[in-house]
Amino acid sequence: MKIHFGTKKVQKMGRIALTEALLRNAGIQEGDSVDLYFDATTKAIIVERTPSAEAAETSISAKRTKNKTKTP
Repeated sequence: MKIHFGTKKVQKMGRIALTEALLRNAGIQEGDSVDLYFDATTKAIIVERTPSAEAAETSISAKRTKNKTKTP
């Protein structure tokens, strides 16, 4: 599902300013990293929040703990 957050012009250096509402809805904050994808079929640019290193480590730790508690 697509939700429209307005129309922006591409600035010098290829920059596009994202609105506060869009960032908030995407769960992106200042300092976060994002992954950028391009779908050649639809010519869509996809911006996806990159999990923080802390969240990734927590997920890995949880998987390790889960695997250790399994009985053969």
